[in-house]
Amino acid sequence: MERWRNNPEHPAGKTAVVSLTPAGAALAERLAGAWRGERVVDLFAPEGSLGELVRRIWNEYDSLVFIMAVGIVVRVIAPLLRSKWSDPGVVVVDEKGSFAVSLTGGHWGMANSLARQVAAALGATPVVTTATDVQGKPAIDLLARECGFRPLPPERVKAVNRAFLAGERVVIYTEWDLEGVAGGRNFEIFPWAGEPDHPEASGCVPVFVTSRALDSLPEKGLCLCPACLVAGIGCRRGVSGSEVIEAVESALRLAGRRRESLRLLASHIVKEDERGLRDAASSLRLKTSFFDSGVLQGVMENNPGLQDSGFVKSQVGVGGVCETAALAAATEGRLILPKTRFGRVTVALAEDGLLWSVSGQAIRRI
Repeated sequence: MERWRNNPEHPAGKTAVVSLTPAGAALAERLAGAWRGERVVDLFAPEGSLGELVRRIWNEYDSLVFIMAVGIVVRVIAPLLRSKWSDPGVVVVDEKGSFAVSLTGGHWGMANSLARQVAAALGATPVVTTATDVQGKPAIDLLARECGFRPLPPERVKAVNRAFLAGERVVIYTEWDLEGVAGGRNFEIFPWAGEPDHPEASGCVPVFVTSRALDSLPEKGLCLCPACLVAGIGCRRGVSGSEVIEAVESALRLAGRRRESLRLLASHIVKEDERGLRDAASSLRLKTSFFDSGVLQGVMENNPGLQDSGFVKSQVGVGGVCETAALAAATEGRLILPKTRFGRVTVALAEDGLLWSVSGQAIRRI
């Protein structure tokens, strides 16, 4: 699975500031002081090879600020660059603190935003060369990054941004209220309820904000997938990771949802040491949450109609696990797939009703 850089738990991300000289180190200290309490910042001054240091920290930080010449940075990071979706954002500052240059990862890596923040902290001039920024046009990958949405297929992002630059009509059809996040940036936004027929106007480049797996995405179409789904899991003892993965993927297909929108596996606390469940979460690169019987019983009582089994209650103290766990882990969630059995695994899917942007703005499901 491709690694995507997006850390909703730390909206500002983790930043490494690397300097080579005493003057650079002093500037790094100024920057860290200006950001104290706002973001996680670590300072580095290599005693040996700069290249070895950068290779070691490259995948550990969301962004890197280098206080040195641009040419040095280009040569050091060139062998490490893989994808705009996984590389950290890179900003370069000269030792006098006159300029903050967004070098790579302008939108998804948030380097353009970081360059402006560095410049504000140091009294420098930000240098941003991304075409949409220069022309004052919207950028769909920047909107996606700020909302925590994954663009799919990612190779179509360039085509959508080119459409903005060319003055073509780009319309966002969304199941989520984006007005607070994108309303002031010239995006054309329409609510969309997931109808099977795309409400695509003639000559429009459509962008769909949804967790749904669209069967017939238009040729120029793009999906922005929010990480909004929780899979509640019930399973027999000794189940394998592959069984859990197969059950989860079957549940997503049955519900018509994308795996890229799945953010969490949830279950009863008695399953916390279940190796198959842990292995599945690791393979799918998902976090896990486990709840005790009291929490799940509360969910059961607040949601009449959930499946309630006397046998399950005799085993774990609550009459249902997968549905209640899914709803317990979802924020203002609703069940989109009830308890469904797949061999030795049961799965229920819940969808969040509330998400948060990088800047802390609420994004509610319409």
